[in-house]
Amino acid sequence: MKFKTSLLIATLLASVPCFADYTYQVSTSVYSDGTLLASPTMLVEADKEASIKLGTDFSYFLTLKPNKDETVDVITAVTVGDRTITPSLTVANGKEATIKIGSQTLTLLVNKVGS
Repeated sequence: MKFKTSLLIATLLASVPCFADYTYQVSTSVYSDGTLLASPTMLVEADKEASIKLGTDFSYFLTLKPNKDETVDVITAVTVGDRTITPSLTVANGKEATIKIGSQTLTLLVNKVGS
């Protein structure tokens, strides 16, 4: 009985897509008062935090959580000088999304590049 139960569980787990293996290219533009501050592009693994720091005035943290419908939940923290914004949004694979908070604008383009 234990063998059948283990076999059933293994079969169910193998049939579920493994999002954690997905890799994405994320192209970002960060604007403050209409001025482009940074436009990093990075490869990000699903469910793992990625980050970029430029000097002492700019840092960008990002985590992607894939959904079954070809969208990705994006959790970010962007620090410019002494101000940090922490937008979370859902973006469609291959479509640019923009979010504006006060004088800061963040654009994201997420493309799945591997699994």
